[in-house]
Amino acid sequence: MKLYQKLKNRIDWNEPVELQLERLAEFDNITNEEIEELAQTCHKSTEAGILLEYLGHERLMPYLHLFLEFLQDMNWPAAGGASKMLTKAGKVIIPEIRRVFQEVNNDQIWHYWILLGIVQYFEKELILEIKADLIELILRADKDGASIQALRILKEKQILSSEEVENRYCYLLDKYSGDLYWTNDLNEEIKPVANKT
Repeated sequence: MKLYQKLKNRIDWNEPVELQLERLAEFDNITNEEIEELAQTCHKSTEAGILLEYLGHERLMPYLHLFLEFLQDMNWPAAGGASKMLTKAGKVIIPEIRRVFQEVNNDQIWHYWILLGIVQYFEKELILEIKADLIELILRADKDGASIQALRILKEKQILSSEEVENRYCYLLDKYSGDLYWTNDLNEEIKPVANKT
């Protein structure tokens, strides 16, 4: 818990990384044990998120999978910093994102936050690497938002043709039949397609 206290004492959650570089530099020699402590106990610390953003994915490489867990709830204070750091990791974090999408089938909220916190900011080339995983998320037709966001990302990055988007949209519309909340959400996120049908 020493690291947590040091974070609270040295990092100001009200200031962006750029304005506190001198104080953040005190963490340049962070030990592996302290990184593990950061990963295991500091997800509810805005200061930890700022430190993650500062340290960057290169320094945290062996622990990226642990920090992806911070996105299980984007309301956790450190999730924003973890999201920014992991987005910059790009290609390096893709295998772990794919693992979560494929193996963690009972946490669509986590999938949703990964999509909104990381994947939507990827360049098209990176999203192409996980296209099959995103289509699989669509086919699950979950009621936590991951399916709709996967379709939105594929549509906005122009990875699917208009016809493919419309087919996936109709599939989800059928799966959400009778559920006004999810049909409305689908229509709001995929408007141009919704207007065609």
